[in-house]
Amino acid sequence: MACPPFVLRPPRYEDVIPYTHFLADPEVSIWLDDSAQRPLSVARVEAILLREAWCLWSIDCDGAFAGVTSFYEPDPSRRTARYSIVIGDRRRWGQGLGTAVIRQVVEHGFSQLNLHKIESDILEHDKGALVIHERAGFVEEGRLRQDAWRRGEWVDRLLFSNLHDEWREGGGGS
Repeated sequence: MACPPFVLRPPRYEDVIPYTHFLADPEVSIWLDDSAQRPLSVARVEAILLREAWCLWSIDCDGAFAGVTSFYEPDPSRRTARYSIVIGDRRRWGQGLGTAVIRQVVEHGFSQLNLHKIESDILEHDKGALVIHERAGFVEEGRLRQDAWRRGEWVDRLLFSNLHDEWREGGGGS
C-alpha cells in the first residue's frame, strides 16, 4: 500500500484535543513513555505541543491531524538529539506513513540541523516502531532489560541510533 500524502507542520492549538484523545487510547499509549500511561490533561498536552518543544511537527495526512514527530533533548556539543514519533490516528497504521515521516525527519536532522547522531528508544514489543526505525537506517545499540511495565509484564527498552556517516553512505544523503 502506498503511503498517503502527508505534511509536517508546526503544531497548532486545534491539535491539542485530538492529540489528547490519541494519548488516551490504550492502543496508542501502551508503547509510549511511562508518563503517557496515565491520562494527560488538556493543559499538559497543550504545554507539550505548543510551549515545550525544540523541534516538533504535527503530521497532517490527507488534510487531517494524524500525530506528532520530534527531536528533543538536543546536545549541541555532541551534535545529537533524540527522536520520537506518535501516529495517533490508528486508521493510518500499516500504510507506510511512519516510515515516510521518520525518513523525512532523519534527513532534516542530518542535512539541516547538522546532527551527527540521532538516538531513539522503543519498547521491544512495539513491532511498528521497530520496522520504521530499521527502514530509516537505525541500528540497535543496546537494551535496557525489563525497563517498563506493560500489559502485566516487564518489557525491555531497545536503544537505537542513526549516524550521519552511515545515513550518507546508505544513500540518505544523496
